[in-house]
Amino acid sequence: MLEGMAMSKLTTILKCIYDGVMNKKEKSLNAGKAIKILRFAFPGMVLLLLGIWFGKGLNTVSVLKETDEFPSATVLEVPVPLPEFLLTDHSGQEFTTSSFNRKWTFMFFGYTHCPDICPTALVDLNAVYNNLAEKDDLIEKKFHIGTQVVFVTVDPQRDSVKELKEYVPYFNDDFIGLTGKPEVIDSLARPMGVAYRRVPGMNSEDYLIDHSASFLLIDPLRRLRAIFSPPHNPGQITEKFRKIRKKFTEECCITPDKKLETVIFDYREKK
Repeated sequence: MLEGMAMSKLTTILKCIYDGVMNKKEKSLNAGKAIKILRFAFPGMVLLLLGIWFGKGLNTVSVLKETDEFPSATVLEVPVPLPEFLLTDHSGQEFTTSSFNRKWTFMFFGYTHCPDICPTALVDLNAVYNNLAEKDDLIEKKFHIGTQVVFVTVDPQRDSVKELKEYVPYFNDDFIGLTGKPEVIDSLARPMGVAYRRVPGMNSEDYLIDHSASFLLIDPLRRLRAIFSPPHNPGQITEKFRKIRKKFTEECCITPDKKLETVIFDYREKK
């Protein structure tokens, strides 16, 4: 149903562009102008369709809901588990699904040659990180769950470990940059609805990549819990993160056993 609505909307957009530029008297004169407009509009339409296709990977029962409780965050009522994967961080160390254990993680997909979106996003994430650090709030006090920021490249062809090592720490020494095989990155991105596509340039090394610009929040059980869509306000994101963390951290740290309830990480305060 969603795909059908999107196709209908794209058809309407194309028709409006065509009708707005080509009237009965000036079709021959303005045909070239219509083609130019379509050339600029088409990449965005393709990216929209890619987003729908990638979004199919989201668990259909995981309803996205923006509530009054978290007005700047879209919270998943049923979080989406991350797939098993193996990537390499900017220090050359292995980074796997288990690297999300016992941490709340802000994740962002981008690339080092990005001219605008990625630098801005990393500056905003640095502001969120510093907001927490200034209040000694990077570690949740009750269960001692940490906070980390992970940048995943969507351009592994150019973004080597060396490239990421020069790029990521520029924004924050604690941030983690990840690269690896394209198919592994794709398998990680798709279940979370992250879309990206390569835009050809003058040669094989000169190109841009259109990509999603949302911040993804991963919980300590390695599940996509919330999405912060642009435009990003670091102050609001910091406060909404604190509320989300407060509401869901205990759920992530206390797991019922098959026979009796046990506490995996018993950091609860004594009553």
